[in-house]
Amino acid sequence: MPKISIYSPTGLADESVGQTPIHSSTPLTGRRIAVLDNGKSGADTLLARMGEQLAARIRGEYVGIRRKGSAATPCEPGLLDALVGEADLVLTGTAD
Repeated sequence: MPKISIYSPTGLADESVGQTPIHSSTPLTGRRIAVLDNGKSGADTLLARMGEQLAARIRGEYVGIRRKGSAATPCEPGLLDALVGEADLVLTGTAD
């Protein structure tokens, strides 16, 4: 029987960053929404539309889209710092 490996999509958390996640009980009303495009084809369009619609739904503000180097690399520290400063919630992640 072939061996099956299951991998967690959550990745490793960097405890040194010190960011507090928004919990499901935290109201989203009025939050600033940004998008982190991972470079995959169509991700920018899909995620931007989701960001715009979520912002409208929660009476928040869509602050725009940022792009990281590629889907295969982590987010650059400077870009991560910029996102932290300009948004309360960042949407990212797509698959083929």
